[in-house]
Amino acid sequence: MKTKKKQINETSACLSAITTYTGVHPVLKQYFGYCFGKAALKYKAMMTQKLESQGIVSPQLGILRLLQVLGPTSQIALGQDMGIDKASMVKFLDGLEKKKWIQRLPDSQDRRIKLVEVTTKGEEAIKKLTTLHLEVVKEFLSPLSKAEQEVLKDLVSRLT
Repeated sequence: MKTKKKQINETSACLSAITTYTGVHPVLKQYFGYCFGKAALKYKAMMTQKLESQGIVSPQLGILRLLQVLGPTSQIALGQDMGIDKASMVKFLDGLEKKKWIQRLPDSQDRRIKLVEVTTKGEEAIKKLTTLHLEVVKEFLSPLSKAEQEVLKDLVSRLT
């Protein structure tokens, strides 16, 4: 059972925290999972809003970046690398192909396989999207110092 003094201190701490309420109840800020989830949702919403202006969604940006680094890759391999099911991958690729940012080509060794590659127009789009992405990251991480930002990026990458 809590002592009266401890209860008063906890209540006082909660009341002072409430005056700086930021959309997450101060009582819940002590829970890592809750805060981590809220931060992820905030980042995702910010990124979604930026990418909507370009008519794409986050997985499509991931696809473009993978293709830029890997070169022509099969649809199946892209889906595996991104953890996206076949039906969703086709939908994402259709959208990118409609924008003429990617093209599908038959594999020279197995005609059943379609390779996907970034077009010149897609390379130009990636430059613009990279700038938008960096703007979101900068805004999202702005409450942290540069050193804290680097530590956070490192720690989060180790968790995935």
